[in-house]
Amino acid sequence: MKVWKLLLPVPVVAALAMVPQDPLSPADTANQEQVSIATISELQYVNLQGAAVSVPARNVVEIRLLEDIDMPIRIELLYDNGDYSLVNTQAFHLLRNNGTTREVRLVRARNGKMRFPRLP
Repeated sequence: MKVWKLLLPVPVVAALAMVPQDPLSPADTANQEQVSIATISELQYVNLQGAAVSVPARNVVEIRLLEDIDMPIRIELLYDNGDYSLVNTQAFHLLRNNGTTREVRLVRARNGKMRFPRLP
């Protein structure tokens, strides 16, 4: 076998390796959700009437912050027994060292990506 036949594919492979990858378009990045896991003990929020409400983390599986609305802060709470809450708040606090802790999934999403009515 001739050596030049073996060396022929080398420039083609090198050229393919140098082709830039297609980055995500701005529309694709806007539709993606930002997800993180946090170990928290309690979620506290202030409802629209000004009352403080505490939710222990032992019941919560996921907290979703919905962003693209003109209202105050809107969060979705998904519980381990399958229950669901949609809450409009003035403020919310994640407490990490206030009793029993649990890992909770934190998701920052758009209003169109709500979990309701697509519950687990």
